[in-house]
Amino acid sequence: MSSVSTSRLVNYAVLPVVMLVFFGLRIVAQTHPEIEAWMPRWDRLTLFALVILLERIYRYRYAVSQLYVLPRDIISNLVTLYLITFVTTLLVRPVLSYPSEHFLGRTLMFASSDQLGPLWLQIVIITIFVSVFRYWMHRLQHENQFLWELHAYHHRVTDLKAMNTYVSHPIDYALRNVVVYLIVGLFGFDPIAIIISASLTFIGGALQHCGADLKGGILNYGFITPEVHRWHHSAEFPDDEKLKYGCNFGVGVTFWDIIFGTFYLPKDEKGLVIPPPRIGHPGGYPDEPNYLKILLAARAFPSVMRLFDRKDVPSSVPAE
Repeated sequence: MSSVSTSRLVNYAVLPVVMLVFFGLRIVAQTHPEIEAWMPRWDRLTLFALVILLERIYRYRYAVSQLYVLPRDIISNLVTLYLITFVTTLLVRPVLSYPSEHFLGRTLMFASSDQLGPLWLQIVIITIFVSVFRYWMHRLQHENQFLWELHAYHHRVTDLKAMNTYVSHPIDYALRNVVVYLIVGLFGFDPIAIIISASLTFIGGALQHCGADLKGGILNYGFITPEVHRWHHSAEFPDDEKLKYGCNFGVGVTFWDIIFGTFYLPKDEKGLVIPPPRIGHPGGYPDEPNYLKILLAARAFPSVMRLFDRKDVPSSVPAE
């Protein structure tokens, strides 16, 4: 086997190996709270470090420097990792639990997790429900004008990097990634089933912003790999009426994009994935280095926009 073939084989093997390793680490993190108490979010921080290393080893030839927004990225990561879930749970959980408390007299919808079936079935149910919810929420965040203005800050990044994985407005991130697990928890599923399912869905989502030139191969048709996610972040939408708001909306998995016709991954005559011509905001807005603007969602709330000097407020998604 030639050195080129060996190198290509190793490249294709990197993503599945990393996914398996971090699935294990995620389980350890969730089942050993003493480690989590000593170093909160250690598994995600470890993944960050590994992905950054991969970005140095497998350099993407179309990479765009992100150094000028590094302070923004660091702030976004800290807010997302350590504040959003806590604050969302504090504010939203009482609202979601009200119906069961009012009508059933208890916090959980089901008094016992045994009522929801064996453990393996609960894992399947949770995984399917979470992936469907996140797909449609993400798609709605592209199709609804108000939600898009919140979500669009995430699409201003000009290249996928580990450090801009969590560049999102807090409400935008919570709607897509936190609320669904609050709903699952209130149903009364077995905590072990939730941990395993969350670990499965976490890995694909965490790696999709990897800026390394890694090939997904067959994984592209099951998981949102960097090759798949770059097309989601393309500044130019595919020439297809069904994809006028974008493509590859799945968070972690591609199944629902394939089923609902929003999967897009063009290849050349050699079978290699063709990268998008440019990553960025489809409306042409530059990346936003000011986290305060993201936090205040200036474009979603016109009154907030007056606090800033910029006058360019064209709509980036056509109104229906």
